[in-house]
Amino acid sequence: MSHAKTICRHGKTTEKRTTTSATSSVGGIRPLAKTQKGCRRDPQGQTSVTPPCHVANAFLRMKFLSRLQETEVVQGCDKTKLEREFYDSLSIVTEKYGITVQDSKAMPFPYNISAALADLRAKLKKTILDWKEIRLIHHRNRTFFAHEDRFNTGMTLYYIPVIPLHTILEENQSSQTGILLLSIYSYLYKVLGIPYYRNDDCYLNSTYESYEEMISEDEDQDEDISAELKNAKTVGDIMKTKIFDAENLTAFETRLKTFKAKSDFDKKTLKIAKEVYKIYTKYPTERLDRKYYPLRFREEEAQDSYYVTMDNYVSFCASIKGNLFECMCQFINEDLQEYGDIDEPTRFLPFDEQVIKGNNFDFEKQVFDSLDDLIALWQNSNF
Repeated sequence: MSHAKTICRHGKTTEKRTTTSATSSVGGIRPLAKTQKGCRRDPQGQTSVTPPCHVANAFLRMKFLSRLQETEVVQGCDKTKLEREFYDSLSIVTEKYGITVQDSKAMPFPYNISAALADLRAKLKKTILDWKEIRLIHHRNRTFFAHEDRFNTGMTLYYIPVIPLHTILEENQSSQTGILLLSIYSYLYKVLGIPYYRNDDCYLNSTYESYEEMISEDEDQDEDISAELKNAKTVGDIMKTKIFDAENLTAFETRLKTFKAKSDFDKKTLKIAKEVYKIYTKYPTERLDRKYYPLRFREEEAQDSYYVTMDNYVSFCASIKGNLFECMCQFINEDLQEYGDIDEPTRFLPFDEQVIKGNNFDFEKQVFDSLDDLIALWQNSNF
């Protein structure tokens, strides 16, 4: 697949994200197909992507039945109710797409449902392109067909740098701007659960290591990039301790109220902090992966099929400037281009048009827009 070509996306006004970047001044399209300055060679023989971060609790406690596990359906269910709801919902789907499914009602349960599902999948596969996005869902003791709807992240790398924040704090440990940014970073790490590049289970951790190993084998090793890699480790470990400090969250509101903007950078920081704090107060415990259903658990694919997972494209990183970052972007893009699909926040829209409370992307839109603004802040800064 053709994957990420941007670092953050800015200027969206619609809920459904598109793949265009409205403002070129915040980075725009990154031409990562050709060799960047400072890269000694094209990355080859890259290691496989590390396992993604842990899977969040299933949104609305939904259970996928499209690949019917008969023991799961039979166990603890009201057979009569399930059959009735299944065939009622099935009739809505077949009528919508103008197809006829074999009559399986005379078969014993649960084989009747298995047979009907198999026939429906076969007919849908011949009829519509997005047949895989039609799911049989069990939600709050109700079984129904729903259409899968994903939040479009725009094939974008949302990489949040920590070195520039370290620079601000090194210059002035009591800097109001640096301390307020620490509160933002703590929310992203401790509440949203955004992976940190110095943690062992983070994709970027293994990517930095793979890249370091690759260039160490080069006789003409770039000393500047080697120094950047060493600095990325040192600063990353220091900042992890600071970001993890719970005081940053408890003092978030106070820091906002007492903040005095002295520069354009300060004003932008304050605006972002207000956006993030608003999300934090409205969704105090929600993780970014709350509607994350890894495709590898849901699709029947070949053994060598891989998917771009959320921690591949949303993560803390060392820096988003310099030769190391340019090379890392090329390295990552060439890695992710080999993958078949991308995991994104997902919701399920019932075919019977029943409204499910909270079944929207309001939270995701606010979070990704804030990440856009935060990354753009660093892109346009002198840090």
